[in-house]
Amino acid sequence: MLAAWRAVVLVAVLPGVAWASSPPCGQPGLIGFASTAELTGAGHLVATLTLTDAAVASLSALPLVFVDGLAVDAGGPLALACGQEVAWSVPAGRIGRVEHAVHWTVLPWPPVAPAVAALDGGEALARYADRAPPGLYPWSDVELLRPPRATPWPRGTNASGPDTSTRSLDASAPARVEPPSDLVDDASEWLVGGDDGRRVRLARAPVGATQRFVLRYLPGQHGGGPLVATCLLDDRQVPAFDGLPFVLVEAVAGRLVALEGAVVVPGPGWHRLQCLLLPDDAGERPITWPRPLVAAYLWGDP
Repeated sequence: MLAAWRAVVLVAVLPGVAWASSPPCGQPGLIGFASTAELTGAGHLVATLTLTDAAVASLSALPLVFVDGLAVDAGGPLALACGQEVAWSVPAGRIGRVEHAVHWTVLPWPPVAPAVAALDGGEALARYADRAPPGLYPWSDVELLRPPRATPWPRGTNASGPDTSTRSLDASAPARVEPPSDLVDDASEWLVGGDDGRRVRLARAPVGATQRFVLRYLPGQHGGGPLVATCLLDDRQVPAFDGLPFVLVEAVAGRLVALEGAVVVPGPGWHRLQCLLLPDDAGERPITWPRPLVAAYLWGDP
C-alpha cells in the first residue's frame, strides 16, 4: 500500500463575493486544506480533504486526478465545511494500469469567480483593464503518488499524445531567460494583439476560434526538476500543445520555462484556463514542488 499525507496552506486571492454574513474558517486570509491520499493494493485512489482556512465557513472544490498525464473521472465537486473531513475516491477501474504516476489536486469551483461571472466580456475587459480579475489563484499544489513498479518518464525528448502513443519533441526548447523586469507571477496568460503577443489574463474571442496562450514558470533554486505540463479549460483537459494533452519539461533553477499553446473557444460565455505542472521526480514524495500557476479567463462571443 502506498500512502501520502500533506497539509496544504496556500495564500490565494479570494473571489469577490459577499462573504460578510458567513463566519470565517481558521485564518481568513488564506485558503488552506489538510489532505490524505493513498493508492491501495487493489489500485483504488482513496483520499480525504479538510478545509482548514478560508474567508467563509464552507466552499466547493473540484478534485482532479491524472494517470500518466491524462485526466480521469474523479467525480463532481466536493462541498467542504470548515474542519469537517470529506472522503472521496476513484475506483481502480478508472485508474487502470499506472506506468509512471498518479497526480491529484483540487481547483476552485465554480471555475469563474462570481464577480467575473456577473459581467459579460466587454464589461469585464473594461473593469479589469488595469488590474487582474479576481479568483485566478489556485488553491492547492499537485500531489504525486507512484505505485510499485511505476517509474518516472524517461528523461529526454518524449511526450504522450492523445492516443497515448509517443512522439518526439525538443523538451529543452521551452526554457529561456527573460529580463527580470518582464517577470510576473507563474501563470497562464492569453496572447492577444497580433504578432506582438501582448499577455493578458482576461481575453475574448469568437466561439470556434483558436486562442493562443503562454505558460510561464520561473523555478527557484529548489523548484527545478522534471515536470509534466498540462492544461484544462473549465474542468476538461485539452490538447493545448500542438495537439498533445501534455508535454514533458525539464525545469532548470533560475531559467524561465515558457511554453506556448492554443485552445479552441468551446462555447459562449466564460471559461477558465488552468494549466498545471505535475512533478515527476523519482520517489513518492518529490523534493521539488512547483508553485501552482495563476489561471486566465476567456469570454466566448456567440
